[in-house]
Amino acid sequence: MDILTKRQKDILQYTFLLFLIILTTYLVCTTLNINVLSKIIKIINLKYIALGFLCIIMYIILEAHILNIILNSIHKTKVKSLGFNIGTMGLYYNLVTPLASGSQPMQIYALTKSKVPVSKATAVIANKTVIFQTVVTLYCGILLFNHYIYLERELNSIVILVATGMIMNIFALSFGILIIYSPKKTKKIINIALNILKKIKIFKKLEDKQEIVNEFIDEYNYSIKLFLNDKKSLIKCLLFTIVQLTLYFSIAYCIYKSLSLNSQSYAHMLTLQAFLYMAVSPVPTPGNVGANEIAFFTIFKDVIPKELLGYSVFLYGIFIYYFVLLFCGIFTIRYHYKMKKIRKNETSSNINS
Repeated sequence: MDILTKRQKDILQYTFLLFLIILTTYLVCTTLNINVLSKIIKIINLKYIALGFLCIIMYIILEAHILNIILNSIHKTKVKSLGFNIGTMGLYYNLVTPLASGSQPMQIYALTKSKVPVSKATAVIANKTVIFQTVVTLYCGILLFNHYIYLERELNSIVILVATGMIMNIFALSFGILIIYSPKKTKKIINIALNILKKIKIFKKLEDKQEIVNEFIDEYNYSIKLFLNDKKSLIKCLLFTIVQLTLYFSIAYCIYKSLSLNSQSYAHMLTLQAFLYMAVSPVPTPGNVGANEIAFFTIFKDVIPKELLGYSVFLYGIFIYYFVLLFCGIFTIRYHYKMKKIRKNETSSNINS
C-alpha cells in the first residue's frame, strides 16, 4: 500500500506550489517600488533585454538540434522538423510537470507516433538525458569547486541547497554510468535494495517490480551503448550542450546589464545563476515555480540594488519560465493537433480500404 494516494500527492504538491507562489508574490510586491518605475523606464537597456530573449531562443533551438543529431544517429527519419517538435515538447512538459517527470514519456510517445520504433525512441531520449545530466553536473561542479569559498562566505544560507542539488545530480549520473558499464552489478544492488524495502509494510508493492527494474536496466544499457559508438555525434552533442547551458546561465547577466548596472563581471553573474540552478533542481514543483524566484532573491540580493531586485526577479521569471512556456507551448499544441489530424486520416483510410 502506498503512503499517499495519487489524489493526496496531487493535493500536497499543489498546496506546496500555491504556498511558493504566494510567498514569491509577497516578496516581489514588498520589493517592487512603484516610485522608481519611472527611473527604471529611463535606465532600462532594451539591447540587453533583446539579448536575453535571443539567448533563450538559441537555447531552445540547440535543444532541438542536439535531439536531431541523436535522432539521426540512432534512427534516420523523413519526418521534417521532428527534432524541433520533440525538443520544444520536452521543454514545455519540463515546465508543467513536477520534477520534469512528464517530458520524457511524452517525447517517447511522440517519437513512436512518428514511426520511430519504441526501443530507438527510448534510446534517443535516454541519450539526450544522459548527455545533459553529464554536462550540467560537470559544468556546475567546476564552478562550485572554483567558487566554493565565495559560496560559503557570501551565500551561506543556500550552501545546503546547492550541495543537495549537486549530490542528487552526481548520484543520478553515477547510477547511469554504473548501468552502462556494469548492468549486472547494478541489478544486484537494486535487487538487494528492493528485497530490504519490500519487508517494510508500506513498500509491499515493490514485490512485483523486480522484473520491471531489470528490464529498464537492460533497455537503458542498450540505449546508451547504441549512441556511444557514434563518437562524432557524441562530441557534437557534448559541445552544443556546453554552449546551450552557457546561453541559459547568461540570462542573469542580461537582466543585470539591462538595468544599467556595471560592477559585476559576466563570469560572476553566470556562476551565480549556475548556483541558482543547482539550488532549485531538487524542488519538485513544476518548472521550479516559486523556488526560482525565492532563490534569486537570496543569491542576487548583494549584487543587485534592493529597489531593482523585484523587477529583476520579474524579468527572470519571464525569461526562464513564461516565455519558454508560451513559445514551446504553441509548438507543442500545434504538433499534438497535427498528429491528431494524421491519426484521423489514417483511421479514415483504413475504414475506406
